[in-house]
Amino acid sequence: MYIDFYGGFNFIFISFLIWWIALLAFQRIMYRSHEKRSWTRDIIVTFFQSLFVVVFLPIIAYFVKP
Repeated sequence: MYIDFYGGFNFIFISFLIWWIALLAFQRIMYRSHEKRSWTRDIIVTFFQSLFVVVFLPIIAYFVKP
């Protein structure tokens, strides 16, 4: 199911990196002025968020097909 949705392991890796960078940028911009947050915490949190998106996006797309 994952290979059919993404097209290959290279695309899965690139998709993961794009999600990770986008979520990390969003996380750093949103909490820049409110509180001091460490880079390490933000990197770990956005790593798991992007992993969640890459794993569950094909599952959601499979069940939402028209």
